[in-house]
Amino acid sequence: MNRIPLRAWVGLLLLVGLGALSLVAGRLFPEALAHTCPLGWDLNRPDRSVCELAFGGLWVSLAVGLAAGALSTVLGLGVAALARLSGGVTEQVLLRAVDAVFALPDVLVVMVLQLAGQSLMDAGMGGGLGPFGLMVTSLALVGWAGPARMFRDRLATLEGQEYVAAARALGGGGPHVLRVHLWPMLRPFVLAVFLSRLPNAILTESTVSFFGIARMEPMSLGRYLGTSYAALIYEGGGRVVIPAWGLLVLLVLGASLASQALGGGTRRQV
Repeated sequence: MNRIPLRAWVGLLLLVGLGALSLVAGRLFPEALAHTCPLGWDLNRPDRSVCELAFGGLWVSLAVGLAAGALSTVLGLGVAALARLSGGVTEQVLLRAVDAVFALPDVLVVMVLQLAGQSLMDAGMGGGLGPFGLMVTSLALVGWAGPARMFRDRLATLEGQEYVAAARALGGGGPHVLRVHLWPMLRPFVLAVFLSRLPNAILTESTVSFFGIARMEPMSLGRYLGTSYAALIYEGGGRVVIPAWGLLVLLVLGASLASQALGGGTRRQV
């Protein structure tokens, strides 16, 4: 029986704790938080507290990471399954496409997609995406290649197992083998890959928002830090900037610990 490593539990508890904190403090009771915040008020908008910005930003950053991680994982899984079911030339073409997308720099591509998407939205052709949907779509479009490559390699390894060969010898087709025999073994790995996408998605969104490229509103942690330069100049920045930096570091740390530990555990299973 495989045990989930302690650091995976630490990472998962950190993620769940931050999610619950952002839900309670940033979404359910922001007014109560505003009147009890020990960090004072935002210099740019005196009607909102630093705590509202920090925990509200945490909620947005976590939501972007979860949505983008889930979408890129589903896209990668779909491409990997199509590649293994097709085989031959089609699989090689798909793998070359995966390699081409994987080689692109995430931050620069997301910046370009953000600027192009915002131009379309300004022209009334955004399709109702909005800033949140545009960011999630941009992150997923650059983030599916890594999961696709990992899922394809894992499927190829699992297909070499004896019980899969026996299922094929008994007449099981590709979709049947994938659904009945491979998917149960692949599910823990899917969770690990999904969690591994969270840090990258959160950091990419934070970087793009920090430089003012994305119009994230309400503000994510990255956008919040990018608009806090006045506090850095006039107050030294500690009161306003350190809480957001701390929450961002804890968020990325939780996702990284959980994904690394679960990824190691799933590798030992095969």
